[in-house]
Amino acid sequence: MKKLILFTIISLTIFTQGFSQSDFPSDDEIFGGSSSDFDTDLSDFSDFSDDSLFEDDGIIEVDTTPTDAKTSDLSKGILFQTGSVKIGGAFDLGLTTLTSFQKNKDAAKSFEETLLLPKASAQLTIDARPTENLRLYLKTGIHYPYVTESYSTLVTTPTGATSGTGLPSNFVVNGGSNSFNIANIFYIKELFSDFNIGQNVGFRFGKQTVSWGVGYFYSPADVINLTRINPEDPTAQVEGPLALRSQIVFPGTQNAIWAYIIPDNNFAAVAQGAGPYLKNTAFALKGDVVLGNFEFGLGAWYKNQNPAKIMLTTTGTIFRTYSIFSELVLSIGKDNVPEDYTPVFQGTLGILKSWTKQNLTIGLQYYYNGQEFSASQNYGHNIASLITFSKFLFSDLSLSLFGQYNFDNNNGTAFCDLKYSPIKEFSVTAGPYFTFTKDNVITSIKLVFNLGSGKF
Repeated sequence: MKKLILFTIISLTIFTQGFSQSDFPSDDEIFGGSSSDFDTDLSDFSDFSDDSLFEDDGIIEVDTTPTDAKTSDLSKGILFQTGSVKIGGAFDLGLTTLTSFQKNKDAAKSFEETLLLPKASAQLTIDARPTENLRLYLKTGIHYPYVTESYSTLVTTPTGATSGTGLPSNFVVNGGSNSFNIANIFYIKELFSDFNIGQNVGFRFGKQTVSWGVGYFYSPADVINLTRINPEDPTAQVEGPLALRSQIVFPGTQNAIWAYIIPDNNFAAVAQGAGPYLKNTAFALKGDVVLGNFEFGLGAWYKNQNPAKIMLTTTGTIFRTYSIFSELVLSIGKDNVPEDYTPVFQGTLGILKSWTKQNLTIGLQYYYNGQEFSASQNYGHNIASLITFSKFLFSDLSLSLFGQYNFDNNNGTAFCDLKYSPIKEFSVTAGPYFTFTKDNVITSIKLVFNLGSGKF
């Protein structure tokens, strides 16, 4: 009961603060931000609109002519540009501490067991256009901890052996008693090519993040990407599959048809003499239609030995300033239950609103998950809410309140972050972090230091 009361107080705070404002400026600045692994700073939500829900995640085209003496291509994320190749990237550097207080542990012991999590990641993006009709795109990166000569050596095993994840054995790193896969250090986020046939038919092949759903904290319609949205870090890019995408745009309109062919990615089964098989290729088809201030999408997804799914998405603006979105998914069967054809529904409805003068943004999303055996562990009724002040009391200070709760499993999380950033290259974020379980509430104190992160 205590944790439900606490979550209710946070939600009420969000809406009593949000809806007490009388000015309703444009909704141009709602959500955006960085995709860090642990930093849950939600104070910067610029450049989010209805259109961005359907855009690909790539390098933004920028004008390379400086507008003043203080502006350069480096600040826009462009390192090198010849007119056909752009190279850019980002460094994410910082430290996070987390101190958890529990019922059966005294404060001294809690401080003694404070976690210290360094973060020193880098990402490189290459966007090449060798011809007018061909685009080659790569986004790759590296995570800390790194492989160093003094710490680790490459493991050698018999030819044909695998590391357990489908990668060759020479991708396994041995650091004494600690062994881990190099895939956890180096990664490919996206690698694809774009080409067109005529002006209205385009193709994309390779590893790509797919814009399929429209939900912000939850997106049951996104059945193609390999990972789900993290409600605590909803702007982080999810992991996409290798796929062939075709797009047909109807001339003179914003209406389009999208088709995907997604090969089976079960490479880990190769060691056991199984897959990936042609018969396990997935197929998806979706059409988007723009009517007035709303965009409607109708899609379907099919994969062998998996329940077929039909989804309907809606996004648009009401009362000129409130952005709303919804998803409805019908599955012909339960996930992870073979030979089951029971209809299962999932649905979500959300609203986003921003007040520019007050530097205030609010968001609320409800999600019902009828997939009882879903791997996401959020079966039943869920809710997530958010309030952010990009400027709180003074310009260098921002405030974020977030909460999510599952009413069937009685679990969730909530936090209140206060961020101080005297310069762009440095910030410190502090605040309480609550974890709700069925029998307990764990209170933690989190400190996040951003130490020179930036784009180049």
